[in-house]
Amino acid sequence: MADIDVQKQYGDEPKASGWAAGIDVGGTKTLICIGTAERQVIVRHKIPTVHTKDAAFFFERLFEELESCFKQEGLTMEQLQGIGIGFPGVVDNDSGMITHAPALQWSMHDSTRDSGTHGGIRSVIGQRYSGRLVLDNDVNMAALGEQWLGAARGLRHVMMVTVGTGIGSGLILNGELYKGAANGAGEMAYWIAGEEQARQAAKWKGTNEFGVFESLTSGTAITHSVKSALASGIPGTHMVRLADGQREHVGARHVLQAASEGDVEAQTILEPALSHMAMALTNVISLLNPEMIVVGGGVAEGNTYYLDEIRQRVALWTDIPCTIVPAGLGNEAGAIGALATILGSKVR
Repeated sequence: MADIDVQKQYGDEPKASGWAAGIDVGGTKTLICIGTAERQVIVRHKIPTVHTKDAAFFFERLFEELESCFKQEGLTMEQLQGIGIGFPGVVDNDSGMITHAPALQWSMHDSTRDSGTHGGIRSVIGQRYSGRLVLDNDVNMAALGEQWLGAARGLRHVMMVTVGTGIGSGLILNGELYKGAANGAGEMAYWIAGEEQARQAAKWKGTNEFGVFESLTSGTAITHSVKSALASGIPGTHMVRLADGQREHVGARHVLQAASEGDVEAQTILEPALSHMAMALTNVISLLNPEMIVVGGGVAEGNTYYLDEIRQRVALWTDIPCTIVPAGLGNEAGAIGALATILGSKVR
């Protein structure tokens, strides 16, 4: 079984015993996991992501929750080996700079930022915690989590894709997490295909908007599509029924469930998102030849129709073998991957 030397990328050998915290900051939810050197997760604590332009306030609230988790277990922050945190954006672990993070919309005070609108995360966290700290993109963390304890355990060529509020991906190539020259590898939210998408991407450039691909394939995109379809006059009977008869509450999960149950209207609404995702994964398979693509996030979770449809399309478009599977760790993959950056000298 293959190993990934996580510390080769993040530095420092782990201690033989102790505790670590892994935190996955999502667009809507934040998950805190506390684990041991024996790879046991003893605390799982989910909270709504605090939406604020003040990063200092965000981390103040986050660390209050973390400290509360430790107290409930009879522990103190001083017992931490370290903290790993995944963010929805491009992250430079060394500088603490975070860019391309429209879900966060942080605005730093001059006294706490190093440079740039989304900079200086290390200095902000340093006001609350001075121990070992690893920062990375949330889907990079999820990829490590799935390779450590999940669906891709032991594999050396893996792509992790998350389809939820937004779209993201992480790459493990030749047994190492691949981040690219500027830590931006895997930012598939910004991929484009076709002239219309290219024009839209050019229009959005520099605005910190979500990417064009994300605007077509994410759970948010599916929700927008169904609301637009309902507003245009389609009955949407089955989807509305799944939303307890409340037409205004119909969203992506209702579309996915209805589509899996054979509802033609739902399948029609879902078709563009499925086709765009399948084309993207086909191109990845042709370019990188991964052994496995792991698909996580709220859109794929618990819905066999979504992945089955993608597999069928990919099989039509390429003969290069690649297994496409749901995430084994569910929405815990990012937080568990963040633990892996602290707890293990190698991810096995």
